[in-house]
Amino acid sequence: MSGSAQSDPRANAYLAARVDDALKMLRTDGMSPALEFMQLVGVPRTVALRVLCSPSQQRTRDRRRAPR
Repeated sequence: MSGSAQSDPRANAYLAARVDDALKMLRTDGMSPALEFMQLVGVPRTVALRVLCSPSQQRTRDRRRAPR
């Protein structure tokens, strides 16, 4: 498809859900367990570090959760 260049960066629903799980883990268990979890489920290390180390990069609301 020609429109795939403008795809949602979170198009991979599985990894998006795992990132959300890791953010919950970050709040309860800390950085190290959250990073280890993200690496185990296949989140690229650069993405994991950016999300975990930069709270400003974390999404506050995911549009996919809005009711249709």
